[in-house]
Amino acid sequence: MKKLIVVAVALVVMVFLGVLAYIVWWHATHYVVERTEYHDPDTYTVEHTEYHDPRKTDELKLTDDLLADKNPAFDPDLVDGRPLGDWELNASAAVVRLDCPSVKPDREAWMLELCPSYADAVKAAAGAGRDLLPSANLLDGTAKQFDDGLYAALDLASFQGKLGDGPAAAGLIEAIFQELPEGSPARPFMAAGLKLAGKDVDLTPDEEKQQDQFLARFESDKARSKPIAFYNWTPELKQVWRFFRFLQEEFPEDNLAVPRAVAGVLQENPELLGQYRAVNAFYGKLTNPLFCLPVDALIDADAPLKTLAKDQHARHAAVAIFPPSTSRETELFEQLFPQGVPGNVNLMAVLIRRIRSGEVDLAPKDDSGWYQYQVYALQTMLLPGGVRESEKLLLTAKYKKRLVEAFKALITKRRETHARGAKAACEALASGEVRPRLRVEPCLTFYLRTARAYAFLQNFLLATVGQERLASMHGLRRGGPREPNLADELEAFKQRFYGFYLVGCEDIGMRPKFLEDEPVEPEAAKQAALTWLESMADDPDLACDTRVSVPIYVDPIGRKTRLWGTLGVRLAHLKSNYARGPKVRPKQEGGEWQEVEIYQLGNSPYVIPVDEFAEFEIDRLDALTREEFRKACDQHKTKAEIVEALSGR
Repeated sequence: MKKLIVVAVALVVMVFLGVLAYIVWWHATHYVVERTEYHDPDTYTVEHTEYHDPRKTDELKLTDDLLADKNPAFDPDLVDGRPLGDWELNASAAVVRLDCPSVKPDREAWMLELCPSYADAVKAAAGAGRDLLPSANLLDGTAKQFDDGLYAALDLASFQGKLGDGPAAAGLIEAIFQELPEGSPARPFMAAGLKLAGKDVDLTPDEEKQQDQFLARFESDKARSKPIAFYNWTPELKQVWRFFRFLQEEFPEDNLAVPRAVAGVLQENPELLGQYRAVNAFYGKLTNPLFCLPVDALIDADAPLKTLAKDQHARHAAVAIFPPSTSRETELFEQLFPQGVPGNVNLMAVLIRRIRSGEVDLAPKDDSGWYQYQVYALQTMLLPGGVRESEKLLLTAKYKKRLVEAFKALITKRRETHARGAKAACEALASGEVRPRLRVEPCLTFYLRTARAYAFLQNFLLATVGQERLASMHGLRRGGPREPNLADELEAFKQRFYGFYLVGCEDIGMRPKFLEDEPVEPEAAKQAALTWLESMADDPDLACDTRVSVPIYVDPIGRKTRLWGTLGVRLAHLKSNYARGPKVRPKQEGGEWQEVEIYQLGNSPYVIPVDEFAEFEIDRLDALTREEFRKACDQHKTKAEIVEALSGR
């Protein structure tokens, strides 16, 4: 009998251990999503629990487009402005096939070498005698340098009070501090922010101790306090980073003494309240809407923070002096992983899958800022079938994969900022002579939306800063100011991207389409793009090191930081040909359009510069400066080696 009891107990233990092992395995390979939805007008709550296997999130089912699905209409008046010898060409009903053949490592290893800049990649292509086509990455690369310089100049000017009539952010905090009564719980916190701005104020010994505690906690959190990106260019920009990041601290429901005290000062001083709202409104448009509640939300408010946040469309039920800006990816990751990101989950893959499924829409809303307009342009790379040019382009699965990789790199860079005599008859077209003549990678809607993002920013700055003040400012770069003034350079980049769109439209035979009353001068914009393309080798922005990293998820519980990074620029193949041919007619005679014979169709092989993206994790709450990140990239040759080295930092 005792033996039977021992056997039974052993079986129970084995079953228990087996179930426990299964639970551990399941939770290691699956993540749980708990989502709460609020529905008006009844305000009832629905809780969902979703289960996902993260091992499948990296799998994107990309397929070749079918020619039968492409039926652009023939437009007899849409003539390519570049004659083909003695012939005019009309590609309005043509379909261009785009493919990215694999690089052969045994014969083309040079194409896989990672370069720090686009200029280096351009030189490598020229050295190998290959035709280089400016890719969306390369064109965006120059814009990235301008964006960094513009944001740096505006952030510094906001801090110093040099944005026209706008208040100085540091001066505003000092003015609020001076109005705080003795013994106010906000005095040590605000004093700590002022100390980071280089301003010392008188405090009692106890307040100094509290100030030091605030600063010590801030300094220990490297993910918050450590300046990254272009903020390491100058001591002044480092100061701007640390000042604003400190004052972005979020106070929850049970710790509102500091923000309530500041709200009391603002309530009693309408002038300071107006200045405070102006600063937050400026960053709400320069970047994106605020992620949590600003202090003035507490004025005359008795409701709990959850209610206030819901009413004011804030994502976090918390309060900050200068709230950080939100983004769709931040909102998604906080919703999916409130307890931290499992080690085997790739955040970029999760984001891409949600965008492609329609669960995440990057389209700007009425309250969106410049950042949202920028990433909306990138959405075209994940949903190429939803843009106007899709009827004209036959994309292979490999080319779609190339667009996905471009999205990864460019959204990383977006976040890190916050780029034609008379003859008796026509000479016959030669065999293989009719081929696509691309001057830019045909990501047309990306270029158009990027131009519109600059137009949004231009309108916002002209309304808030003013033309005169903007024309007196210069964007920044490492080593000093950029040469053109901000007003002229912003206009130039807007025109250039409109021009890339127009050039691309002509390349594939598509009539441009703009919004009603969209302020575009097509000929001027097109010429601006062509002029830049002819001399792009001389653009100093292409010679800038393009490798950057940015934290995307900070896990304070697991004390880990997930980052996205672009490891360098390499070359990829881009092969284009007409899947459905264009029509031609004699240039001198005019007359009817005629079909091009199949034997007269040829291929246009190019190489394009592309960015190498990686997602990696470091086992601490920290961020990497550009110098730290690039040093690791310089010390290793392959993506795998670089990621391994970075993950071990």
